[in-house]
Amino acid sequence: MAFWEIVFFWAGLLIYSLACGGFIYSFVFNNPRVMPKMTALVALGFLAVTAAIVARFYATGHLPWSGHYEYTLMGGWFIIGGTLFVGWQNKTLQGLAVGTLPLVVIMMGYGYMQDPGLTPMAASLKTVWLYIHVYFAWLSFGGYSLAMAAGVVYLLRSKSDALPVPNPAYDRFPSTGRLNELIFRYVVFGFITDTIMICAGAIWAKDLWGSYWAWDPVETWSLICWLVYGLTIHLRVTFGWRDKRLAWLAVVALSTVIISFFGVNLVVNSSLHAFQVR
Repeated sequence: MAFWEIVFFWAGLLIYSLACGGFIYSFVFNNPRVMPKMTALVALGFLAVTAAIVARFYATGHLPWSGHYEYTLMGGWFIIGGTLFVGWQNKTLQGLAVGTLPLVVIMMGYGYMQDPGLTPMAASLKTVWLYIHVYFAWLSFGGYSLAMAAGVVYLLRSKSDALPVPNPAYDRFPSTGRLNELIFRYVVFGFITDTIMICAGAIWAKDLWGSYWAWDPVETWSLICWLVYGLTIHLRVTFGWRDKRLAWLAVVALSTVIISFFGVNLVVNSSLHAFQVR
């Protein structure tokens, strides 16, 4: 890692961790008034991570496209960027960070342990299809993560609403009906970008490996992830699954994304997928 990349990476991770604790405090102690301050803190951490990405780009000559560290760095950047964007559009959605921040903190910690050294980009990665493939992978990961976060907030608010005297602090959050609609919209956004990601990856695979689909372990889990979210949309549209069932689906389904991007490589060493190529 470059010197300034180290400085800004750890500054961003520390700020994210502090903000994560603040958001958890706001939910546990029913004090949403601290959320605007924590959101400002997240924005500061986002700028620090952006600076780390710029520093790495300056040192390597390319954006962080490959390797677990680089993938978690940019993937986390997209997730937090999406969280800040929806919170900026609608202040009642700032609480979604209670779901996305812990995920990003863990991702960045995991990525740092996976050899963050500076390396040149492999020749097989120097193609426009890599940029398209990875860009839409980040967008889909961000969409699915927001759906998970909206599901978490929905479950917390619905639990409060079921009390004899609902906690008035949750009045500052969107209604359960609005959260339910947002879960569905985030899932649809993630599913569409996920589809483009898989298609772009198949075209790239044809040039790189000679076939559109090789049943690589990561490819297989990417397909499982796509099918799970497709099933989620089908259950919502065709069978009218809403409320807690949809919220739990959004929370649990994210596990397929995590397994696809990170979990497979903990048990399989034969994957040829892009973010393993060095």
